[in-house]
Amino acid sequence: MNVPHPPGRPPVTGLPRRYRRFLRAVPALALAASLAAVAGCSSSAEADDLRTPCGLVVDGSGSGAAGGRGFDAEAKLKATLVPFLTERHCGTLSFAPVTRSSQTSSCRVGDVDLNPPGDEMSDRDSMRRSARLRAAQGALAMLKCARTQGGSDVIGALARIGDAVPSGKGTPSLLVVSDFEQADKEFTLRVREIATEESRERAVDTLLGDRGVPGIAGMDVYPVGYGMSHDAKPSEYRPFDAFWSEILTGRAKAHVHDDYRK
Repeated sequence: MNVPHPPGRPPVTGLPRRYRRFLRAVPALALAASLAAVAGCSSSAEADDLRTPCGLVVDGSGSGAAGGRGFDAEAKLKATLVPFLTERHCGTLSFAPVTRSSQTSSCRVGDVDLNPPGDEMSDRDSMRRSARLRAAQGALAMLKCARTQGGSDVIGALARIGDAVPSGKGTPSLLVVSDFEQADKEFTLRVREIATEESRERAVDTLLGDRGVPGIAGMDVYPVGYGMSHDAKPSEYRPFDAFWSEILTGRAKAHVHDDYRK
């Protein structure tokens, strides 16, 4: 049966616009709901200690896909962002992507103040929950953008987040959701080429080269998904881990922790 419609206006053949907007928002809402539940469990006294400047690096490379050999960056992000924000007492959150050229990537999300100012009439807990929802949405937005650019410039992302987190406000904590497989147009990490101490040193020197050491000295780094493609092969994981340990702790002087390493 043909249904008449006003002249000059096409018939509706798909879902209503507001329903399509709802479907696009579902992934963000799922993560936001998880954040809201955790934020609701925090007392005002605990929240008053939200002073840590925090940073989030999200890997948009193909190795972060779900299934197959991918480490599923989105699942790792959803599983670790809430614990990270709460346990590290994050007061601010900055963002950086892993793309083919992370430092110059057009993917940008503004910093989120997780402890917004208020007065005696403000519902501080509600304001903090809203801030965490914005952080969750920003994390997914950064991941979505990074996935459109390809490549895996991990060292560039570390440099960018090191520059992004506020300085002079305590020791920053960085959540890095990445398998740390460096692969850009100038350098690709191949485990067979870093099997010896000498070859690893050469590879580290080559990677850092003109880029320099990421400015993350003294910062607390929490990797998620680190070296997952090599976990089942100790002969591959050992040189991989030695390579990144030399960069992160040896050259960059950061403090690496395993709290969220999955």
